[in-house]
This record gives sequence, C-alpha cells and structure tokens, in this order.
Amino acid sequence: MINIEMLEIEGKKVQGVRMVAPGGEGHPNMIVILCEKGYIMCGYLNQPLAEQFGDAAAVVGGSTFEDILANPVKAVTPEAAKLGIEVGMTGAEAAAKLNA
Repeated sequence: MINIEMLEIEGKKVQGVRMVAPGGEGHPNMIVILCEKGYIMCGYLNQPLAEQFGDAAAVVGGSTFEDILANPVKAVTPEAAKLGIEVGMTGAEAAAKLNA
C-alpha cells in the first residue's frame, strides 16, 4: 500500500510518500518527504545513488512521517550540506531548509 499525504513544515507544504512494508510483512516502511529543493529519505533508500545524481537529500530513520520529522538526520548528501543541512538536526529542520 502507498500512502501520500500533504504535510506542513513552517507554513509550507511538502509531500510525504510512504510505501508500507514494500518487502513484505516484517520489513520497514519506505518513506520519502519531497520538498522544493530536495528530499528526506528513510534509510531504506540509497544515499550513494542520491549523491551520484547530485540530489539534495537527508537520511532520517523512522516508520511514520511524524518519526521522520522528529528524528535526527543521520547523513546528508553534499548538495544538502550546501543548503545548511547537518547531521543531528531534526527531519523537520532539514525539511524547512529544503523548502526555503
């Protein structure tokens, strides 16, 4: 099942996409939060490939949109770092910078 929700970060809309257990029961959800300048992705997705494409992306763990926005950033691509996104800030803080 795929869930798509419009979320609000600091007054701006972002699109949340969640695939529930894409590998079957017991697998984590796959989550992406799409912003104006890049995206936040769960650890299920491929950071090296995001870097290869020059994407501004941050990796944040969690199984819900709320988790992703509340949890700390674990890794960033070089393009995300140029936007001021740092390891340790919350997913919501990273989304705000990706939407600025």
